Parts: sequence; structure tokens; C-alpha cells
Amino acid sequence: MPLDARAEADTLSAALRLLAPERVDPSPIIRTALPFYGVRLGDMESLARTWHREHPAASPREVLAVADALWARAVREEMVLASMLVERRPAVREAFGARRLDRWGALIDNWETADNLAGRVLGPWVAADPSVRLGTLERLARRRSPWLRRLGLVGCVYLGRRPDAAAWWPRVSGLILTLAGERRAAVPKAISWVLREHTRHCPEAVAVFLAEHGPALPALAVREARNKLATGHKSGTRPGLRPPR
Repeated sequence: MPLDARAEADTLSAALRLLAPERVDPSPIIRTALPFYGVRLGDMESLARTWHREHPAASPREVLAVADALWARAVREEMVLASMLVERRPAVREAFGARRLDRWGALIDNWETADNLAGRVLGPWVAADPSVRLGTLERLARRRSPWLRRLGLVGCVYLGRRPDAAAWWPRVSGLILTLAGERRAAVPKAISWVLREHTRHCPEAVAVFLAEHGPALPALAVREARNKLATGHKSGTRPGLRPPR
């Protein structure tokens, strides 16, 4: 019997509300106009795992229909959970599609939702076949919405985890330069993240890039990337240790 996507989304939404009976104010950390329950990410991940365990025969189309129904509600938890449902099945991620990316992207108004979609769906999808898919990130970086630009940038993080990251670095670095002057949507921090992730497999290329383009890049990104190259940590010190006075 086919899944009733709306009914499944209703059940998941009710479960989310039970996980956060008192709504919280997200503004100290996440500035968003979306309704926000305050459910912890770990609890949402557990809910996504349970749903897939209870629906092992759900087809990619059915999973995407449930995810679409959740995302369209434009509630922080529903949107993040939708990304988690897609993430857990590679076949679902493969079937996600550019049109759905446009529909989902139109509702993003904060870094957390953007990063969950980029980290759980878009980035791994691109990293699975960058020769064909990297262009999607480059196109996002030129979109009008700063949140879509951030989405394209954070998607590059996962290319830095490939052993052949150096092969894609020229295009990734070009994307970074496209967004070097953007200060909205916490893009400077996202640039830092991409740079630091690429120090793993192509540190020399990142060092040369910083030397050549440092003045054009956000100061925070340059500082954290250079610290990562020098010490292995973005702060320049080991976790738990205070810098010398």
C-alpha cells in the first residue's frame, strides 16, 4: 500500500512537537522568521532513523514525498528533518533533483537550514560525481539570494574530503572568489570552513591561494585557514589549551 505522504508528515510533525513542548527563542544563535520548536538535532536524527527503520520498503519517490510535505510547512524542525530523511538513503539523495532544490531553497532564511541541506543532501551528492555536478554549486553561488549562495559554498566542504580534492580546487577556489565580498548569510564563516576543509588534502594549494588572494578575502576566513595550516586548529591553539600571554 502506498505511503500517505501528508499523513506521515503529520505524524512526524506531532512527534517533533512532543520533543520540544515549550517553544524557544532561536535569536541568540539563529536569526530566522521560521517557526522554531527547539528540538535538538540529535533527537531529530533519532526520529529520522526510526522512521526509515519502520518504513524499509519506502521507495525514493515516497521518501521524497514525505520530505516535501515536511519542508513545505516552513518550520525549522520540519525542514531539518526533511533533509535528514533524504540523507539516510543514497538512492533518495540521487533522486532529489534540481527542481526540488530550487523549491526548497526558496524557503531558506538562516544558516542552520542552509547548512543542513548542503551538508546532508547537496554536498554529498556533488562529491559523489563532481565532474558532472560541481556546476550546480557554481550556479548557486551566482544566485540572488545570499542563502542560496551560502548553500553552494557549503556544498564545497565535501569536495575537500575527497582524496582528489586538489583536482577540484581550481573551481572551488574560483567559487570562493565569487563570494569573497559577500558579508550576508554568514558567508565569511562558510568561506573559512571550505578553506579549512581543503587543507586536509591540498594544503599547498590553499596556502598559495591565501598568499595570492588574502587581501580580497574575509579577514576571519584568512586567519582561521592560516591557523589551520600552521597548527591543525582554526583558533591556532589546541582545544583545551590557552594561548601563552
